[in-house]
Amino acid sequence: MKLIHKILDYLKQLNNYWNAKTQPIQGKTNTEKLQDLEHYYKLDSAEKKKLENVQKLKNGQKFIDFKIDKINHYSSHRTAFVLNAVIQFFMLNLSSIGLLSFVPSYWFKIIMVGSNCLLALLAWLRIRAAKKALLLGQDAEPKWSFWGIFSGNRRKHNKHIIDKAEPYRVMMRDGRLFTVMYVVNAITIFFGHQLIFTEYLPSIISSIINIPLFIFVLPLTLINGYWAFISASQVSSAAREFGKKLDQLKL
Repeated sequence: MKLIHKILDYLKQLNNYWNAKTQPIQGKTNTEKLQDLEHYYKLDSAEKKKLENVQKLKNGQKFIDFKIDKINHYSSHRTAFVLNAVIQFFMLNLSSIGLLSFVPSYWFKIIMVGSNCLLALLAWLRIRAAKKALLLGQDAEPKWSFWGIFSGNRRKHNKHIIDKAEPYRVMMRDGRLFTVMYVVNAITIFFGHQLIFTEYLPSIISSIINIPLFIFVLPLTLINGYWAFISASQVSSAAREFGKKLDQLKL
């Protein structure tokens, strides 16, 4: 048990270091956060003014903080999937596994590298969408209208709640995809690792290379497993928030 705790602590420290290096919004105060956002998105003066106006709105800073968490969240995943794509390109050969030897190795490489690149692209698109949402700001709660009694008011209110819940639903869906991909990355890297071109080297040299390669692969496998766990936790967190929002619906 002590060994497991030590491994988990090490992975947590490694993940914290990774977040510190890959998440672009590191500011502690509200002013620093805005400065980081302006620098990251390279906002012009008009866009900076829009962002400042959003901050001044009721719950504006809370809205900005949520979007910042989302940006950091997807930034880490984007970089992780790019890294996995590079690793899969240079180190994947599932054909080395006896049961899969009949399938050309480049098929696996194309599928795995392509899948990681697609998820990295998805994360990048979510980051770009967050910029648009930040500058637009959050929609205000629709005002109650006497003429809307009763269904009209309820319908407007429910649409507003569903719109507010939608980002959490998207994060749940993305998180499930990310979790599955991290698990697949961990399994394929561990069982199918083979440095590119080593199959063309003499067997003795290949055997020598495989020893340090395994030492290098083991932490990569563990960190992908840990990222899968973190991503699954994020799905659970998004699901709870999604449920809280939907609880506000009026029947």
